[in-house]
Amino acid sequence: MDWIILRSRRAPAFWAPVAVILLIVVPLGVATQLWVANEVQELRALSASDPRAAAVAAERILRSSSWALCGFLVLTSALLARYVQLGLRQGRLPPEGWWSLGAHRAATGGTARRLGRAGLALALILVLAGISMVFLVDHLIETVHAA
Repeated sequence: MDWIILRSRRAPAFWAPVAVILLIVVPLGVATQLWVANEVQELRALSASDPRAAAVAAERILRSSSWALCGFLVLTSALLARYVQLGLRQGRLPPEGWWSLGAHRAATGGTARRLGRAGLALALILVLAGISMVFLVDHLIETVHAA
């Protein structure tokens, strides 16, 4: 058997991730959007009066954004790798405990092993994407300065 039923879709533990998204992730996304809109507005106002200062501010925003994205991807990758590691050790995905919140069923056996290997590969890709984003933005800024 490759899948086992963990809980009903009516169970509160099934809906916990949806509640987290509504209570934490959505307000965080709205706050980020407001911050970005404010920064762009300030850049537009600054570029009209002092283009050199606007370029420095844009460079600061790009660098800080690339580092923030890198940090988010590395953290996400670490959590995914831990999730998969525990799942491979237990022989099921999602592993037992709070990791299985929101899961209706769990993969076991060969399906869990295949999903686990894919999850580890995805974790590696996320780390590489995060680190490469920082180098890419730095290279982009240096290329613009050289031109």
